[in-house]
Formats: sequence, C-alpha cells, structure tokens
Amino acid sequence: MTERSPSSDRRARGVPRLAGGLRRALLTVCLLPFASAWAQEPQSSWSDVERVIAFGDVHGAADDLILLLRAVSAIDQDLHWSAGAAHVVSLGDLLDRGARSREVMDLLMRLQDEAAAAGGVLHVVLGNHEAMNLLGDLRYVTPAEFSAYEADEPAGLRERLRADWVARGGVSSGSEFDRRFPPGYFGQRAAFASDGRYGRWLLGLPVAIVIDDTLFMHGGPSRPLEGLSLEEINRRYRSGLVEYLSALDALEAASLVRVDDPFDERVALADQRRQNGSALPAEAVRRLAAADSSEMLGGDGPNWSRGAALCHEASEADVLRPLLEGLGVDRLVIGHTVARDGRVASRFDGAVIKLDTGMNRAAYQGHPAALLLEKGAARVVYADERGDPAAIPEEALRVTPSELDDEAVAAVLARGEIVVGAAREAGTIEVTTELDGRRVGALFVPARGDNVRRELAAYRLDRALHLGLVPATVERAVNGRGGFLQARPPRSVTQVDVESQSLRPNGACAIGPQFELMYAFDALIGNQGRTRERMLYDADWMLLLTGHDRAFGTAETLPRGLPARPGAEMRRRLAALDAPTLERAVGELLGERERTALLARRDALLAAGTASNRR
Repeated sequence: MTERSPSSDRRARGVPRLAGGLRRALLTVCLLPFASAWAQEPQSSWSDVERVIAFGDVHGAADDLILLLRAVSAIDQDLHWSAGAAHVVSLGDLLDRGARSREVMDLLMRLQDEAAAAGGVLHVVLGNHEAMNLLGDLRYVTPAEFSAYEADEPAGLRERLRADWVARGGVSSGSEFDRRFPPGYFGQRAAFASDGRYGRWLLGLPVAIVIDDTLFMHGGPSRPLEGLSLEEINRRYRSGLVEYLSALDALEAASLVRVDDPFDERVALADQRRQNGSALPAEAVRRLAAADSSEMLGGDGPNWSRGAALCHEASEADVLRPLLEGLGVDRLVIGHTVARDGRVASRFDGAVIKLDTGMNRAAYQGHPAALLLEKGAARVVYADERGDPAAIPEEALRVTPSELDDEAVAAVLARGEIVVGAAREAGTIEVTTELDGRRVGALFVPARGDNVRRELAAYRLDRALHLGLVPATVERAVNGRGGFLQARPPRSVTQVDVESQSLRPNGACAIGPQFELMYAFDALIGNQGRTRERMLYDADWMLLLTGHDRAFGTAETLPRGLPARPGAEMRRRLAALDAPTLERAVGELLGERERTALLARRDALLAAGTASNRR
C-alpha cells in the first residue's frame, strides 16, 4: 500500500453511529482532559558524543530490531543496554504494519532508562505513524497490533458498544462492528490517550534532534521549518499535536465527533451536527479545523515531507541547505522513505543519509540496518549480512523508469534488443528495449542530423547539471530509419492532459519547483519549442521534458516569456558550467558558436537569478 499524507487522503465509510451515552463512556476511558503542560522544552541537542548508532523505521519488526541492536552491541543477549555512553537514535515509525509494535515501544522505553543509568542516551524521534496513532488516524494499524491491547480493554465496554451498534443497525451489522473495531481497539485507544502509557510517552518525544554536526528527523526539511530554531521546531510540532487533541476532546465531549467517524471527515461531520442543534459555538469546530490544517502536522511537515529523499537536488537544496546552516550542522539523517533496494544511501554530496531500509521485511523486503557515526566517519551495518561496516554510497540518479538507475537505462537503450510496438503520431513508434533481463520502454522518434544532435545535447547537458529532467536518449535506427530512442515511463500524462482533464498532481515533489528548473533549463538552451505536449509526468508526478529540436541556437539573449529565475543551487551549478565543462559534455554535438551563445545565456540567467534574489 502506498502511504499517503493527511492532505491527500479523503475517505468515506458508511457505518452506523455509536449512541451518545455509550460513546461518552468510551471518552471517559480514552480521552481525559489535558492536564499536562511543558514548562520548558526537553533537551534536543548534544555535543562531544563519541559514538552514535541510528536506525530507521521499525514498523513492528521486533525480531529484526533486536537482531540489529545486538549486531551493533547496543544490547546484550538478555536485551539489556550494553552501549555504555553511546547515543542510539530511533528515527520513528515504530508503529503500524507489523504485529509487534507494542513490544518495540516497551523495549525502547526500558532501554531509555537503562541507557541513562549507564551514561548513554536512547533517543526516539517521532515519526508520522506515531502522530497518526496519537491523533486517531488508524488506517495502517493491523488487527494483530490491536490484539496486543485486548487485555487492556475496560471490562464490559466492548459488549455494551456492540449491543448498541446492533440495536441500531440490525443483527447483520455486528460483523461490521467487529471489522471496524477489532479486539483490542478500545484498549489501544486508551493506551494512546494523552494520559495513557504510550500517549504520554509519545507526546514527550521530539520531532528533531541534533548530535554534534548531525540533524536527525523522520521525514525531512520543508518550507514550514524555514528560519526556525531546533527548539522552535519541536515546540511547534508538539503544540500542534496537543492543540488537535484538545480541540478534538471538546467536540467529542459535546457528541459532535464520534468514535466511528472517519478521521478525515471529523471536521465536516462535527460542523454538520453542530448546525443540526448544539449549544457548542462554531468556534469549537473552527478550532479543530485549524488544528487539522496545521503546516507542522500536514503533508509538508517534518514527519511527512519527502523532498530530501526523493525530489530534485537542484531545487530541494534550496530548502535543505538553509536549514542545515541555520541549525549549525553539516548532515541530515532521515527515515520515512524506503531507500532504493533496501540499502542506506546518501544524497546532496553526503549531506543527507537515507536510513529507512524497509526493516519490516514482510512489508518491504528490506534489511535491518544501522548507521554508525564514529570519529567523523559514517558507516552502515546490515544485521542480516556478514562483514565489516560498509561505506555509504551516493544514491544513483533515477529518472525513468525509476526501477533502474540512469546509467542502466541508457545502456539498455543503446545496446538492447528492440521490440517494435504501436505506431504513434508523426511517425513515432512505441518500442521496448531489453538487455540482460532488464527492460525499458521507449519512444522511437525518426529524425536526422541537427534534430538528433539537439536531443542528445539536451540529454547530456541535463546530466552534466545533474538535473534529471530529460529522459535518457540515444541515437538508434528502427526498421531501417535513423533517429533516436528516448525512455518513457510505463504510465504518463502530458500537461495537455492535466489541463483538459483537470487532474490534480499529488506526488511527493511539488510541481512548482520542477517548473522553475524547466524554465531555467529552457532558458539556458534557448529552447523555443516547449509546448504542453512536450511536458510529461510519470505516475509519481515527476516532470519529464521532451522535444528539443528548436533549442541550442546562436542567440545570446534569453528566450522571451520564460520566467526563469534560478534558485541558489541552480545558480551554483550554472556558474560551474564553464567552457571546458560544456565542451566535455556536448562538444561533439554543438559547434563553437552554439556553445558560446549558451554560455552567454548562462551569464544572463545568473544575472536574472541574482537580481530576483535581491528583491
């Protein structure tokens, strides 16, 4: 199942409602008034730590977590702390998808006390799944996870609630109650209430910590964090959780929100019920609506953002670098997004380490992995493999198809066997190329001379700038006709489709920054032929640029009408594109006059970006 952020998931469930009196009985157990307040923020940064061990998303995989902690000597054979003064960091997502998430929490909670007694620290950073369980978004909780709380259900509560449900919905509705509220459901909600064993613990955890030169978060940086201190990030996130729960408590006490309401429909249903007759003012519903739309808790918040893990480095660096600089750190370690092939990898020249390796192998077929930070070196240990701690490789560029790295795609296109498919407009042909068991879908475009070299030049310049906008492109012949092959995603839509069908992009990477890269690239190459048909999106809403037959002219001014204002990272890359670098990238494809004009446009772009930055 693809994990979706709160803003992208609106579900409807047709289920009977619990009666008010019985619903209030549940609230008495699960949602007591908020009495806790934090006089000051807990410590969130540490320095002079000799050894740090970090691991990513566990998702209830207790056996693999134990295997991993033993492999890095964090615990002994009896599951007790053995790491001395080391710091161990969990990047969150202990919960959901795995049957033994409660055991995972119990283990870490105990180890926190043992670590403190030994002079070490066990940190747990909140993940989005911890927040979901606190807020009551239970879409990924498995029946086995609920069953771990069956003994904690208040005596007789389940029977009373089920009898009320059946009385209103008929005998046949009992099975729906059992599906909607599996054994342990009400015990789990009590345990995750603000005064419950796990709710109280989770509400006291940070969303970000710093150890020496490294920032640890679950999701990653985003615009809502801009300019904030570490303490303010944690304060605002915790306040968002508490405000949501407090607003929800008031509405539940007034029977405007009910236990069986779909999570994403709470606000609408509460407002509807209030209008049908309630003494509670509209402000109470608006308060929950405001909390529900919190930037910190939403899709761009620090627990949901995937920009540092997935999006174009040429634009995402403008979000990442200022945060790292503002917090005085060099590196960010994140979970949340499973790394390619279940392997730890770095991005942004080592400034980001992706540590979610899919530890829950039943769900992700990954590996239990731990990051070791010792004496300035970063290495990784895989608990299911033998050998010394390994270096962390830079994640390879992947454009399309995302299952293969870009070099592999280009090799398949260049040397693979071509299987001809359907004919398309203007003589183009859908093809499949296969090499050593790897298959790549592509489009063959019949072309000659200047048109071929311009397409190849666009591809090679894109890679020289490390953008990843232009699909892999190679010169090939099909059915005796010369032209080029260009990789295509298995599924795609054009900008024409987006506009004509009113499609709403909902990928992990925002469209706006991708457009900004496109504008800068088109301005650089002097492209006069960008049309909506030549803008593609793959299934993840990543922008792909095709059709560059009207690029690379000799005009030294920027094309008119392009709002090209490159950001700081794109300006840095443009500034590094000097004459020798350009000649190495496209020297055999572009003549001297074309390269000279391109460098003049580069200078104009740099000037435009600097002027825009001053405004």
